[in-house]
Amino acid sequence: MGVNSETMLIVRAEICDKIDALAQGLNQLSPSQVARKVDDIRTSAQSYGMLPVAELARGFEKALAGSLSTLFARPFLDAMRDAVGCERVDPQISEAFLASINQRLYG
Repeated sequence: MGVNSETMLIVRAEICDKIDALAQGLNQLSPSQVARKVDDIRTSAQSYGMLPVAELARGFEKALAGSLSTLFARPFLDAMRDAVGCERVDPQISEAFLASINQRLYG
């Protein structure tokens, strides 16, 4: 059973709010707190079939696990926010969003 469009608008807005709140509080949070918030976003996105957002969050979690810094967080958060509005949910679009992170980080 699919989720109706009105529900998806609400879900998308809630996920955007979570991403924005994380971006706002990023400098006050420890990497483990950031990781918990990213996991919450990933779980919500995955629950509603928003694969690009979930995959970006998973990539962000991996990056956090390999670093003691959140300096690279902005490109992930920007891409996650962009992905919230994405209607496509195939693996290729997730790969494209992840590639955009690489481009934002390394040029």
